[in-house]
Amino acid sequence: MTQTPEAIVEDLKSVEKFDLRSALSKVSYPTEDVTVYLDGHKAHELNLILDEISELEHKAEGLTAQAQGSMVDDPEKADVDAEIEELKAREAALIKEISASALTFTMRGVAPAVWRLIDKEARRKIKPNTKSEEDQFEAQLERNQYVNNELIAKGTVKITNAEGVEDNSAVTAETAEALFDVLLETEFMKLKSAIENLTFAHTLFQNVAMQDADFLSKSSDAPDSQVTSE
Repeated sequence: MTQTPEAIVEDLKSVEKFDLRSALSKVSYPTEDVTVYLDGHKAHELNLILDEISELEHKAEGLTAQAQGSMVDDPEKADVDAEIEELKAREAALIKEISASALTFTMRGVAPAVWRLIDKEARRKIKPNTKSEEDQFEAQLERNQYVNNELIAKGTVKITNAEGVEDNSAVTAETAEALFDVLLETEFMKLKSAIENLTFAHTLFQNVAMQDADFLSKSSDAPDSQVTSE
């Protein structure tokens, strides 16, 4: 049955329209809690104690093996066990003290428009003094640190201490610079790696695609589909 022009117009009007601007307003960025620890002194002591406990436990195992078949326990074994228990008590105390120095950064990925502007500003503000390879390299290092500080500042939603008290004030690039200057390298790298992973999440939707059978079937049925890897 042939539709009248009026009916065709009505059908076109009834088709649901897609609004790209409205869809883009639903974009969200991944978040993650990253915990760093301030008490490096006690962390080092803890590592030494753990090594000592491991050595003593190995020694205790050897003494136990030597005493097998004997009616009398080796008195040295009792001394070693007592020392292990003492060190484990210190281990538990240190873990508690180190945990009390924790700061948890709630971080969110930075929008592309923001990080592109940060990168542009870094290249505009920081230029090599000369064209020498050394100056070029030093300028690039400074630009990298500028970008790291700005990304951490823009991507930090809040900071929570070990007691659960939150600091919701805006983190500045100067704050991030202070973190870089004071935190142990391993702890600052946690923040740097987290904000990079959240902002440049290249494989973020990979698992969704792998698990979505409908997505896979549509991709495989497409005549010109290609799988690319970076």
